[in-house]
Amino acid sequence: MVTIKDVAAKAGVNPSTVSRVLKDNASISSKTKERVKKAMEELGYVPNVAAQMLASGLTQNIGVIFPPLVLPDRLSEPFFMEILSTLTNEAKEHGFTVSIAISMSSEELLEQVKLMHLQKRVDGFIVLYSDQKDPIREYLLKYKLPFVVGAANGYENEITYIDNDNQLMGKSAIDYLYKKGHKSIQFVTDDLNSEVSEERYLGYFKGARKLGLNQKPALLFDRGNPQVLEEFINRVKEEETTALIVIGDTVSVRVMQFLSFYKLKVPDDISIMTFNNSLFSHLIHPYLSTFDINVNNLGRTSVRRLIDIIKSPDKVFSETIIVPFTLEERESVRDISKNNN
Repeated sequence: MVTIKDVAAKAGVNPSTVSRVLKDNASISSKTKERVKKAMEELGYVPNVAAQMLASGLTQNIGVIFPPLVLPDRLSEPFFMEILSTLTNEAKEHGFTVSIAISMSSEELLEQVKLMHLQKRVDGFIVLYSDQKDPIREYLLKYKLPFVVGAANGYENEITYIDNDNQLMGKSAIDYLYKKGHKSIQFVTDDLNSEVSEERYLGYFKGARKLGLNQKPALLFDRGNPQVLEEFINRVKEEETTALIVIGDTVSVRVMQFLSFYKLKVPDDISIMTFNNSLFSHLIHPYLSTFDINVNNLGRTSVRRLIDIIKSPDKVFSETIIVPFTLEERESVRDISKNNN
């Protein structure tokens, strides 16, 4: 049976260094960590997880909380699978594993989170959404559990938020469309309770006011509600809309499909600007002009910050970490500036 001493001898370090590498101690250089991990792999060394848990009091497991599936299309956004892959890989780099909490409602999801907490199955949580008056977030705060929110800033104290500047993204979207000659611009969302949606809409609203454009109420798109769809198409037509800012790539694809039933073609008849730069944005024609939210950076930062919080139980963390975004110009926005001259 391979021991820590065997790994230390092969890596040319002290056994205590191997132990610190297993605990992902920040005092050990990346180069030394790589050498020790390579020695472990070559020798087939498997750490005694039970012993590590007894020594450290940690499970080395992170709970990832997906949003409640009250909206049927919520998890169809590739964002969730993309960020889960990044979270899993980054956690592995730090010696952690990942467990998922997912359910149809907030109530059921809360029960899962309670079990993970009370049965001591995880050391902390990464919340992949930010809804108004969220009972999950309230529970995590009440029991002072280590967690980060990988979504919009909800303005509570004692929480670490990791996200893009969604207000700036919303403003950047309307600025971009305005430069392309668009003046009748609507903001489209499928979720009026999402804080991400609220922040992006607020950016759109402020941007419209600054540009001297009409600040229109958010336009709800729900493909399962005929009344909402009728109101949607009526507003688009009655207000002679030339461009839509849509909350995400998946919703954009469905909006494009819906508009086609009314013989409205993107971008010839109406332009679409969206967010996330997911797989869907370049799988259909026209390719979607979108903002890349840098999912890999969001995921890596979330894991690293959560581990910092887990390892500093006496410290209160209250911060917002902003991950930069970039514009990806493609085919879904038509330049009509020359038509306005």
